[in-house]
Amino acid sequence: VIPDFQISVNAGFRFFIKKQVGMCLLREAAHAWQQLTGTEYRITVGRRGKKSSFALSFSFADFPHVAGMQYAQDVDFGLRPSEYYGERLIPSILSGKLEAANMERSLNWLRIKGRLNAIIHLQETLDTEFLIARFRPNLVRIHCKIDAEYIIKNLHSGEVFFVFIDKGTGQRYYCKSAFERTTIDYLENQAVLTVLKKEKVMNGIPTLLYLHPNYMEDALPIYRFQYAAVTCGTTLPV
Repeated sequence: VIPDFQISVNAGFRFFIKKQVGMCLLREAAHAWQQLTGTEYRITVGRRGKKSSFALSFSFADFPHVAGMQYAQDVDFGLRPSEYYGERLIPSILSGKLEAANMERSLNWLRIKGRLNAIIHLQETLDTEFLIARFRPNLVRIHCKIDAEYIIKNLHSGEVFFVFIDKGTGQRYYCKSAFERTTIDYLENQAVLTVLKKEKVMNGIPTLLYLHPNYMEDALPIYRFQYAAVTCGTTLPV
């Protein structure tokens, strides 16, 4: 819940978030993404005796594309594009300077809406059990232009969301795209990986979200609390 007025400092921006009754989807998605910045998910996966790890992080600059701003070029947001370009988009939305509700006037609204819903549920998708695979676009049943290293499909929500993760500059992994399922299952035909370990790091403090019961590593870090494994139903000792 957002209080009536709250000061947020994130990614070098200081701005006021004004609570509005009936928050529109774009504003809700911007707030969900703002909550994820500063959070990192460290995920280890394996297949056929080989394992790999990556750390997923979030920045303001990643948000516009995932939110579908490229499909909203027919919308007047009441600001010059330079005022909400790139990393400026989230601050302009949450400060109320950008007329976020105008997004719904786009001719591509249904396509955009699926992206915003995926962002709103993104933290839930990553916190709970999901399926993950190395993504090969040529295996999708339709022509697919998405070029990403991993695909995630949620398992715990009533709706199905796909999240695409890729490696950017400096070996940083980021969310490249996310949207609601329509008629195509993008995970179909992909080689599904086994999740071996999943951590969520907030404010420098790691939380163990899941540890595969058969996964062993040289030294496990010490966690502040005791956490329940997501799928195996056991509690990991401190």
